[in-house]
Formats: sequence, structure tokens, C-alpha cells
Amino acid sequence: MIKRSTGSWSEVFDLEIIREELLNGKPVLIFDSSEREAETDMVYYAGAITPGKIAYMRKNAGGQICYVSGSKFRESLGIPFLLELYMQHPVLKNLAGKKPGYGDPPAFNVWLNHVDTKTGISDRDKALTIRALHEVAELVYSGKTSEALEKFEEEFYGPGHVPVLTSRGLRNRRGHTELTVALARLVGLTPSIVIAEMLDDEVSLPYDEAKRFAEKNNLLFIDGAEIVKEAFKRGLIND
Repeated sequence: MIKRSTGSWSEVFDLEIIREELLNGKPVLIFDSSEREAETDMVYYAGAITPGKIAYMRKNAGGQICYVSGSKFRESLGIPFLLELYMQHPVLKNLAGKKPGYGDPPAFNVWLNHVDTKTGISDRDKALTIRALHEVAELVYSGKTSEALEKFEEEFYGPGHVPVLTSRGLRNRRGHTELTVALARLVGLTPSIVIAEMLDDEVSLPYDEAKRFAEKNNLLFIDGAEIVKEAFKRGLIND
């Protein structure tokens, strides 16, 4: 990971600094792996998201803005993976058997809007939906499952404009969904994250360009391998 050190940059993985940045509403950049998608995602803590931060992701990352949480979120609310719903459909099941180029089953669950949104697509609307999803996650991870389910059923409708993804655990998959949930656990935050892939005009932003963006904008750049290593060391590989 690259971090600031008295105005310079150095290679170090510092969980305390990552936690501070996320809580202060700054994005971090996470590279997954050259053996996988070889992409960098811009990552915010959902509890700090605002319309302005959604706009920043839209303009400077450019990929799909997604809400991410852990397996406990999925299991407590009883929501399936979208792949499972496809498998139950007579036509869509023929599409579900095909895997993405990187080989893993996708982590998508549902697409939602908060009931107070207008269209769901604006920066304001997406921030509203994400902040409410964060409140649900906090209830889930504090053991208040019935309250979380009640809030979830009352305050959202779907299909909407915010895709919800949940981790399959680093033991099973090492995409940005799993990496960011593991990172949240490592820094002691509720697994409640917003991600967007960084793009250039044609493809995912190359590694070196993503690194330069981090340095230019004074952002932390994290190699996913560091997250995987620390998560396995601490046994945080299933959520």
C-alpha cells in the first residue's frame, strides 16, 4: 500500500491510517490482482457517503457504483444472489451457466432504490439509498436482525438503481466485493462499502495510471494481495 509520510510516499500497509481515511470520508483505491481482473476500484465507507462523493466516483472512477456488504447482511435479510434467481427462470438459466472472463460467480444480489428517491439515478438519490443501506447493515452487524429486516422491507423498493453485492468470502472468491468486506473487518468497521471500477476511455484504468491518480490526489493505494494476506492471518476469510 502507498501512504503519505511527511509529504512523501512509501510502501506500507497501515490499517490505522486506512480506517482514519475511510471514517473521514476519503476514498481509497484497491487493486485486485493481475491474475484476476487487474482492475482498481475507488472505495468509500458507506457511512460517510454523500451526494458529492457519489459525484466524485462518477466523474473520477466511471464504473458502476455499487453497495457492498458481507455474507451476514445477505443471510440475515434472506436475499439471494441474482445468479440463483436466474437459475430458476426457464430462459435466464441458460445465461447463468456462463461465467465472466475472470472465472468467479458474480456477487450481485438485488438492485434497489430508497422509497424517498425521485428516480433513483441522481447523485442525491444514490447517496440516500446507500446511506439507508448502511443503516440496515449496522443493525445487522449489531445483532438487531428483526429491526434490520423491518427497515429493509419498509424503506426500499426494487428493481432500483443501486446494485447490492455481498461477499462470498475470500476463501471462495477474491473480487473487490470480498476484498473490501475483508478490509472493513480488518480496520474494525461495519462491512458497508461503496465501490466503483476506475476506467479510462476504453478499458479498466491501468495499474500505473491508477497509482499516479492516487499520488496526484493524495489517496491511499492498496494492493489486494496485502488484504488477502492479513485476512488469512486473522481468519477473516468467510464473511
